[in-house]
Amino acid sequence: MKNKEKAFLGTGWGFPPTFNKDLLSVEMVSNEKDIKESLQIYLSTKIGERVMRSNYGCLVHDYLFEPFDENIISSIGHEIKRTIYEFEPRIHVHEVTTNKSNVNEGIINIGVFYEIIATNVRDNIVFPFYINEGTNLK
Repeated sequence: MKNKEKAFLGTGWGFPPTFNKDLLSVEMVSNEKDIKESLQIYLSTKIGERVMRSNYGCLVHDYLFEPFDENIISSIGHEIKRTIYEFEPRIHVHEVTTNKSNVNEGIINIGVFYEIIATNVRDNIVFPFYINEGTNLK
C-alpha cells in the first residue's frame, strides 16, 4: 500500500522527539510506526503522569514493588489489554503476554500482539519493564 493510501493511520511526532535543525522542524512518524510508538509511549507512561490526561498510562508501574506472582501477571495483562482499547482505537489487541523468565535480572517482558483495524496487518511490540531500574543491582 502506498503511503498516500495509508495516511488515515496517522502521523505524529517521533518518540523521543527529535528536531531537524536544517529544516527547522520536528521529526514525524507515520502509519504503522506511529502506532508502534504510540504503544511504546503508553506502556512507558505512569497513570497520573500526564496532567491533562490523568487517566492515561500503563498500570504496570503501580506493581513495581509487588511480588510478581501469577495473579499479578494475569491482572497486568488483562488491564493493559483493556486500557489499550480505550487509548489506541486504531488497533485490535489479540493478546498481551508477560514473560518473567528474566525476573531475577529485574526485567519483565510485556508482549502486545495486535492487528491494525484499517489494514488487517498484524504486528507486535515487546516492552521490557525494568523492575530494578536505577538500583545498580547485579
